[in-house]
Amino acid sequence: MPDIVLIAHGSPDPRHARDVEALTDAVRSRVRAGRAVGTCYLDHHEPSADTLALELSGRAVAVPLLLTPAYHSRVDVPQAVERLRVGGADVRLAPTLGPDQRLLDACIELLAADGQQADPDTAVVLFAAGSSDSAAVATVSETIDSAPRQGWGTWDVAALDGGQAVEDVVARLQRGHERVLAVSFMVAEGILRDRMDDRCASLGVRMVPGALARTSVLADLVVARTLG
Repeated sequence: MPDIVLIAHGSPDPRHARDVEALTDAVRSRVRAGRAVGTCYLDHHEPSADTLALELSGRAVAVPLLLTPAYHSRVDVPQAVERLRVGGADVRLAPTLGPDQRLLDACIELLAADGQQADPDTAVVLFAAGSSDSAAVATVSETIDSAPRQGWGTWDVAALDGGQAVEDVVARLQRGHERVLAVSFMVAEGILRDRMDDRCASLGVRMVPGALARTSVLADLVVARTLG
C-alpha cells in the first residue's frame, strides 16, 4: 500500500517505463523504512490511477514526474489524483519537478557521466520535448537565467514543440563557442528522445546519453517534493 505515488506520463516505448521504474527504485531506497513507493501512468501503461487507487487508503502524496508546469500538470495530473482518492485515500498533490534549479544539476550529472567537464568554450543545449504551452517551456530558460552553471559556456534551451528550434539555438551558440553539447531535458528515454538525438546528429552536435530519471539528483528532488 504505497503512501508515495509517482505519476508518470507514460509512453508506448518500453524504455520510458524502464526509466520510470528505475527512478521509483531510487526514490524507494532514499525514503525512511516503512514508506512504500508506487507508480501510476497517465497513459499507455498500467497501473493507471484507477488501478492504483484500489491499493490506497489513509494518507499519500502524489508527485508528478513532469519538468514544466504545462497542460498535463494543470489538467491530467489533478484528474489522476481525484481518481486516486476514490477509495477514500487522502492524497496530497505535490508540485511538478520543475521549474527547479536542481534540474540543471541533474543535467550536469548526465554530462559528467559522459566524461564532460565544465569548459567556458563549451555551450550546452537542454533539449526539451516542449509543449503547446510556450510559457511553460519558457520556465526552463528562466531557470537557466536564474542559476548559471559555473565554469561552462552559455546554456540555452530548445524544444521539439512550443519553443526555440534546436537548429536556431545551436547556430547561435556556435557563433560564440568552440563546441556545443546537448542534454535531453526529459524524465525518461523513448521515441521523443530519439527524435532529439537525430536532430542533434544532423547538426554535428553530441547529445550525451541518458535521461534525467537515471540521475541521483532527480531521485533526491522527487524525495524533496514528498516533504513539501
